Amino acid sequence: MKKLLITGAAAGLLLVSATAAFAATPVPGNNAFVINNVGASSVTGGNYTSATKHGTNKVVTGNAYSLAGAGTLANTNVGSGNASNNAFVINTVGASSSTGGNNTTASGHGTNTVTTGNAGSTAVALTVVNTNVSFGFPR
Repeated sequence: MKKLLITGAAAGLLLVSATAAFAATPVPGNNAFVINNVGASSVTGGNYTSATKHGTNKVVTGNAYSLAGAGTLANTNVGSGNASNNAFVINTVGASSSTGGNNTTASGHGTNTVTTGNAGSTAVALTVVNTNVSFGFPR
């Protein structure tokens, strides 16, 4: 009886091992949920000067630039076989610039000058998702 029990247990282990060895190779899967909220702002405006009587005021500003960027790389698989990939990506990218909103006030013989520099902005979003790179020949 003891030998029969050991033989049955060994056969069961062999069966489980053989099933795992001969089963189809599992396909890997990836899920990504990405939210990017990026913003940048540059302002060289909003200047004010006031001259009274014989006064002279001058405001000079430099240049202002802004860059906003978001990059997403998700669910990239390298190797043999394909993978099941799912991605949900929201990119909210904004950039703004302003040279405006400058004011001068002169009374009498006063002189006011406001000179602003250049303002520029750039917004960039780059998304690469669900990429499978396979080498070799399919099985």
